[in-house]
Formats: sequence, C-alpha cells, structure tokens
Amino acid sequence: MLIYAVDLGTTNLKVALYDESLRRLALSSKAVSYDTRDDRVEFDPRAILADVIELIGQCAADSGIETRPHRAVIVLTGQAESVVLAGADLAPVRPGISWLDSRASRESAEIEAEFTAGEGFRITGQPFPAAAWPASKLRWLARHEPRSMDAARHVLMIKDYVQLSLTGVAAGESSTRAFSYFYDVAADAYWPAMLEFCGVEPAKLPPIIAPGATVGPVSASVGAALPPAAGYTVNAGTLDHFASMAGAGSYSDSVVSESSGTVLSLSFIAPDWKFDPSVLVSFHRGLRRQDTVCFDCADSGGMCLEWFKNNFYGSESYDWLESRLADRVHGPHAPLFLPYLTGLNPPEYFKEAAGAFLELTLRHDGIDMAYAVMEGVAHLLRSNIDYCEEHLLGEVQGIVSTGGGSASAFWSQLKADACGRTIVVPIETQSVCRGAAVIGLVEAGILAGIGEAESLAPVSTKVYTPSRGAMHRARYERFQQLRDLLYATRETGKEG
Repeated sequence: MLIYAVDLGTTNLKVALYDESLRRLALSSKAVSYDTRDDRVEFDPRAILADVIELIGQCAADSGIETRPHRAVIVLTGQAESVVLAGADLAPVRPGISWLDSRASRESAEIEAEFTAGEGFRITGQPFPAAAWPASKLRWLARHEPRSMDAARHVLMIKDYVQLSLTGVAAGESSTRAFSYFYDVAADAYWPAMLEFCGVEPAKLPPIIAPGATVGPVSASVGAALPPAAGYTVNAGTLDHFASMAGAGSYSDSVVSESSGTVLSLSFIAPDWKFDPSVLVSFHRGLRRQDTVCFDCADSGGMCLEWFKNNFYGSESYDWLESRLADRVHGPHAPLFLPYLTGLNPPEYFKEAAGAFLELTLRHDGIDMAYAVMEGVAHLLRSNIDYCEEHLLGEVQGIVSTGGGSASAFWSQLKADACGRTIVVPIETQSVCRGAAVIGLVEAGILAGIGEAESLAPVSTKVYTPSRGAMHRARYERFQQLRDLLYATRETGKEG
C-alpha cells in the first residue's frame, strides 16, 4: 500500500508519498495563490484541487517506484477555517474565502451580541467569536451575497471541498468542525441556532465523520488523472496541528506539541478535561473517541521574526541572521520585545495590546533587537505553557517543537532557556504529512494505534536543555512586569 499525505496548508500545499513502513519516498510542494484586496483574502478552490492532483503525480514520478501494482490511499490534512461554496455540479459558485480574510468583523460582533462569548465557548469550544470563523463569513455572505448562498449546494471548508471533489462524497471530519463556530463539540453535531442566525441551511453542510475515517474511492474522472494504481481511496485525515502531533510522536498525555510557524500554537491532550468558562483555551474532539485535545494559538509567532527580518534585514537570509545571533553573548541588559504585533493573544487577551521594544539604549543594534524578538516569542510561549499547566495539564512531561521556527537551533535553545524546560525537536521536518500517513496506516490496520508509529519508524530528535536559569527567570519576570504595566494600564484606562 502507498499513502499520499496531502497537507492543505495556508502558505503551501504539500504532498508526501509513504510506503507501509512509513518510509517517505517523495515530497512535492507548491505555494498557494491568493487574491488580496484590503481586508479580503480569496483563492480559487479549483486551482487548489488541480495542484493537489499535480503534486500527487509529481511524487509518484519522483519516487522512482512502479505505482501500478499498489493500492493507494490519499489522506487529507491541513487548515480548517477557509470557506468554499460549491454547487450541485461540485464547482465553486464563488472564490473561496481564506481564514486570513477579515471582512466579517461586524458579523463576528453581531454573533457575540446575540449569543455571548460564554455561550459560544461552551458550545463551540472557541473562547471568542472571530472574523476568521466560517460562521462570521457565512453571515457576511448571507447579507452581501445572498445569490451565492442560494446557489450553493454544499457549504464546506477547504479540506471538505477537496475531499468531495476527489470522491463525490460530502463529509466533514470532526476535528476541524470546532473551527467553524457553528459546531457543538459535546454533542458532535451542528449548532442549529447559530446556523439559523448565519443564514445557513443545515442540509448544505457535510455529514460529520470521525477523524481518520475512510470516505470512499476516488471518482473515475479523478482516478484517470492520477498515477496508475490498483485503486485509490480517500481518508478524511485530521486537522494539521493534530496530524503534526501524531507525526512528531507527541500525541500522548502530558506532552505539549508546540508549533512555531507563522503563528505560535500549543496542542495537547487534556486528561479528565471538564469545561471551565474561565480557562480560555479552545477544546476539540481528538483522534481517538475518548480524547479532548486543547489548542492554544497566538497569532504573534514566527510572523514577528518575519516582520523584523523583512523590514530591517530584508536582503539577508535567516541563516545569516542566525549566525550573527550565535556569535554574540546576550546578557541581562538586552532589550525586551512584547510580541503583540497582531494585538489580542492568549493567555491574557489584552484587547489594546500592540508590539513594543522596551529598554533600548544607544549600545543596542539590530542584532540585539532580533534577539529581543525571538526571546519575546519564547516568553509568550512560556506564559501559555504555564497557564495550560496550571489549569489543564498538571506538570508538563515534555515539549515537542515543530514548524518552521524549530529549524533554528538558536531559537530552539532560547525557548528552552526562557521556558526553563527541555525542548525536543524532531529531525523529521514534515511532521504534518508523516502524521497523516500514520493515520492512514492505523485505518488500514497496519498500525494498531497512533502510538505504534515509533516502533515502526522511530523519529530522530535533537534535545535542547535549559541553561543560565537565573538570568532567564529574571528576564521573564521583567517581561511580565512590563507587559502587565503597559497593557493593564491601557485596558483599565488608569494612569501608570
């Protein structure tokens, strides 16, 4: 059996080809194109589908193996929130709307006014409504493009659309549903009152299925465009963050999976989880029926470093910046950076937050500021880990770091130092695709469970242990002090 793991990422589409022993045979990728205007970010769903089919073919060619005798499984993973409306012929009735699109801010506020954030949190698993959620976007469409809503036979997320186009079967797997803001996590069903408020006909939504479920065979027309095989089936897969946990070996109790890509996110299984409205961490159905997976996401992650490098060292590479950082000893008098360039971030959710460099002096230069940016994100990571440890996890047994930022040895060590905890970085760079392949092997009966992947194909890791503890504790305490002084003053309107 061959497995094509398809990662429908925000920035890039990726397809990786694996065999039954979880050996990666090939990898192909392609950037996603967007039409961006003001607060609108749209894409062509048909182009996404065509690129997926092209990348599958490229993987088969690059692998150098004869695919014809093998059964093949396409396992889907990737982003959740991006919306696609498709007609009865499965063709999109309008461009897809990315989760990055912020046009529905007014509609998001209307949702909160109608239902309150507390009620929405209890039902949907999301602490707050947001313009990113499909519920907000669909209310916007019902108001501004009622003809598009009327013409739609299927109201989908992007992964649903690719799955429907491959098989002709409409289905939405449950790990992505909580990112819609119209899904009742506890009931494993859509939320009727929210659908009515947003103008969505329930019959147009895909039936809910479990993560990793087999959807069905590919249609004859799609099969003709794919590399020759004994047959193709499609697996619903799961959310990319949860696939990464499975691929990195961190889908287990008391282990936190940290991803430092464009955003900074934490994913972990919360044993004995019970809803607490005061603990503002989103919750979701996990890969196993008994699991509740909590997901904590701060927009101010790798994008802070990208912003800094592009504006201050745009002509230089990240390797160049890393070498300059590594050549310098960064002591207690380095500047501090509050990584709130995107505003609201957990765990404090200061509504008036903004980015800030603090304690700059004439002796500091751009490399010192780059260090401050990296350290600021590491401090944000620590504040979220401390919060989740206190309220949801008990003592964290390990932190596994994935995503683009984990490729930086300097940043990984800095995270370990700032957090006072050991950071484990898998050498496997494609943990999302690997996790999707693991899910496919479990569904096929080749693996008994997600945790068995390590016995089949262990992942090599690099371990970063914390050092210079006293200095980094003092730096973190100063970070907290300045953050709370600045943002709490803004929130309350007090003079500081």
